[in-house]
Amino acid sequence: MEERKTAAWVLGTLGSAIAFFAFILPEIIHKSTHTFKFKDCTILFKYDGIGSDVDIYRANQNRLALCLCNSYKQNSDTSVKQKIIDIYKEYDRYSEYDSLIVHKHHIRFDTILKYKYRAFDTLVLVD
Repeated sequence: MEERKTAAWVLGTLGSAIAFFAFILPEIIHKSTHTFKFKDCTILFKYDGIGSDVDIYRANQNRLALCLCNSYKQNSDTSVKQKIIDIYKEYDRYSEYDSLIVHKHHIRFDTILKYKYRAFDTLVLVD
């Protein structure tokens, strides 16, 4: 009889731990505040259930890119320039026809800066 109580207690504890780590903890982490930070630009955001997680992530990456564009205009830093290009390339925008590119693999950075609000539009993604 004592062995059954011990087995039930152990299995119950193990099941509770598995449920916590598999379902509850990821949900807590998902709903917490997330941060994108690079150099002097910091973007804080939460997944609030509006739109898909991919769109929210992408919109906030674009917000970071806009902040970095403004930062780049003040201080021409090559690492900031590279991060802006990486964010621009991340969603394979360069493979489609776009007036911001010269040809498929060469992006004109000055054009990205000039049309930064069109290149990193955040409203389209969340709407």
